[in-house]
Amino acid sequence: MEFTYSALHKVIFSEPAEVALPRLLQEYGYQRPFLVASKSLATATAELEGLREALPPGIAGLSTGVSAHTPREDALALLDRVRSSNADVIVSIGGGSVIDACKFVQLAMEQDLHAESDLLEYAQQGDGSRGGKHGDFGLFSAAAAIRQIAIPTTLSGAEFSNNAGILNTQTGSKEGYKGPHLCPQAILYDPILAAHTPQWLWLSTSIRSLDHAVEGYCSGHSTPFLDGHFLHAMRLFSESLPTVKESLSDAVALNENQQAVWLACCGLGTVPHGASHGIGYILGSLCGVPHGYTSCVILPAVLEWNQSELQAQMSSIAAAMGRPTAPAHAVVKKLIASLGLPTTLREVNVPRSKLDEIAERAFEHPVVKRNPRAILSVDDVLQILELAW
Repeated sequence: MEFTYSALHKVIFSEPAEVALPRLLQEYGYQRPFLVASKSLATATAELEGLREALPPGIAGLSTGVSAHTPREDALALLDRVRSSNADVIVSIGGGSVIDACKFVQLAMEQDLHAESDLLEYAQQGDGSRGGKHGDFGLFSAAAAIRQIAIPTTLSGAEFSNNAGILNTQTGSKEGYKGPHLCPQAILYDPILAAHTPQWLWLSTSIRSLDHAVEGYCSGHSTPFLDGHFLHAMRLFSESLPTVKESLSDAVALNENQQAVWLACCGLGTVPHGASHGIGYILGSLCGVPHGYTSCVILPAVLEWNQSELQAQMSSIAAAMGRPTAPAHAVVKKLIASLGLPTTLREVNVPRSKLDEIAERAFEHPVVKRNPRAILSVDDVLQILELAW
């Protein structure tokens, strides 16, 4: 088995971005950064302005126009701005939607793509169909046209992958893009910026990364090396999230949360995920459910559905999370509920009338087809949805 590392060069923990970013730009020789920040961060804190003031004069630009789930229209608008700015690096400040938009820009600039039809040649659609150039890393040069430095303010883990998800708002489905240099060149974890993230968003995206660890561990394609990372991520989340629930300013617990994301995401792009991720993509694109919440409501249901064929893995998950005698799905669900997060589809306002359409779309999704317990029909997906209902 081949294990592929991403082109990530450096991860910096527990240091303010206004200190670390100027030093990193100088180290890499960048002079014209283009900043892409989440809307909430740009309007709710003064830290973004402080970060700008810490940078050399003449930044290439600042965008705060990327919406949740990364609509293709937002990503294309960002592409036009970055391309015309003469930027030499993109700095993303926010969650997975912002980071994915920057990856989309990187791919388009690397391949010199302008027309939407050309971009779609690099996309995989939600039904598994794909353009002729999707995933062909041989099309990419040894050096990327432009790289990204990420300052994540959520725990989704998008910063550790070479993949980007873009929302087609016309069809309500996600398009997947990938390339060898799309992951950030460096990641800065700033505890000050993290403390401004809404608590529901911080906690729910932590469950998203717990989902990465759990489904990676259950995939059947993991290795002892990765298993150790996945299980320790589960342990760290279980131990540190309750503390963060009490106070988002606890620097030690925040650091453990972020370290857990790194551990949970070590297999992204190498180890396939299963039905929790695949159904979650449908809930996000079709029903507008935030990605963290999709994992909160679907992961326990998928674990329960998988239980009969993955008993050894379930025992290890429960043990790693501190309750070795309990069913894994119950342990995960109890942790989610203790954080004040939703655990049912009803709580995230998914109408029961949508379940059939969700199941039909999910059954066609390539990630759902990789679930470790084989999903053989739309009815199998409906059984999982009923457990989550």
